[in-house]
Formats: sequence, C-alpha cells, structure tokens
Amino acid sequence: MLALQGEIEAAGGAVVLSTPFEGASPLAGGGFSVRAGGEEPAELTCRYLVTAPGLSAQAVAARIEDFPAADIPKGHYGKGMYFRLMGKAPFARLIYPPPIHGALGTHYRRDLGGQAVFGPDLTFVDKIDYRVDPAAAAVFAAYIRKFWPGLPDGALTPDYAGIRPKLHGPDEPQPDFRLDGADRHGLEGLVALFGIESPGLTSSLAIGEEVAARLGI
Repeated sequence: MLALQGEIEAAGGAVVLSTPFEGASPLAGGGFSVRAGGEEPAELTCRYLVTAPGLSAQAVAARIEDFPAADIPKGHYGKGMYFRLMGKAPFARLIYPPPIHGALGTHYRRDLGGQAVFGPDLTFVDKIDYRVDPAAAAVFAAYIRKFWPGLPDGALTPDYAGIRPKLHGPDEPQPDFRLDGADRHGLEGLVALFGIESPGLTSSLAIGEEVAARLGI
C-alpha cells in the first residue's frame, strides 16, 4: 500500500485520509463537484469520479446528484469469521475445499507468522459486527474434519471476522462485481463499483485497469 501511495504521489496525486465523502454533483461542462467532510470540510472539482467504498457503496451512490435510485443495487452484509489453530500448523500449503453456496467456504492457510488459520464461514447479518462467537468453534471443527480428520479437540480459538459487501442474499444466485459506468446510470465520467468483495482486494489493480479503460484514460 505504501508503494501504491508513492506512485500516486509521484504522479501528482494525493492520498487523503479521515475525509468522508459527503456528496457530489455533475457540472454543466463535465466533471463533478465533490463535497468532502471531516475536520476541514472542502469542495473540489474533478473530471472523473470513481467510487469504490465497499460496504458503503450504496450509501455513497445515493449521495451523488442525478444518480438513478433504481440503478443502485441492494446490498447485503456477508459476515465471515476466522478461527486460529493452537499449536503447530499441520500443512505447508493452502487447502481450499469445495466452495459453499455464495462463498469460497472455510479454507486453510498459514499467516505470515506460520500459524494456521481457518475461515471464513458465511452468515448474512443486518448490521456491521466484527465479534467472533466462540461457540462457532464446534461448527468450524466439524467442517474442518471433512478434510483434516486429525484436528485435535479444543484446538481452535476465535481470531477475527470480516464483513463482505454482497449483492445477493441467502439462497440467491451470486453475481459478479459491478462496475457501473455511464451506459448504466447516465453520468459521464463516473464509475461506481458495487459488490467488490473477496477477491476484490487481490484483484484491485486489474479492476483499476478496467475502470480506467471504461473512462477512456
């Protein structure tokens, strides 16, 4: 991330933190007027506007003037918990069992410290909550034993959780990422990204190239 920030700044750009997006309005001659909040609210203009705020994608699109409300897809929170293995990691490589409906399922990996981590599962929730339920260890253990029968009893400990910005709910077909340009919403110079869940981060540079191509830059 520091390398990417360096490239942005070397090209004359800026990375501005703690500056919430308050809204945007199309300008008559093209481009947008963007309102930014924070300790020092500001208004700036830009030729192109790309929104990629993950869990806030729907709320951000609703703050853009003239963005058709009917073209804002419904969002869902897909919570995924992780459990860590106490003791030595049993395998050196990733293990991906067959995916579950709507997600890749609980897989095995080793973190940078060499410890074993299992997850994520998938539970649809109504609000953002990053707590990990220790009681879920039993369900995790049963799933893990399908590909590692030797998992010792009581070897799992709660680790962390994430929330994925999904465009589908329970028992609904899983769609692809949405990169909505003017052909969908009618606002030239704007690309709004929806449902950029995993592997959206690892494919972010490829997504960025596609966004740039759609803007013609």
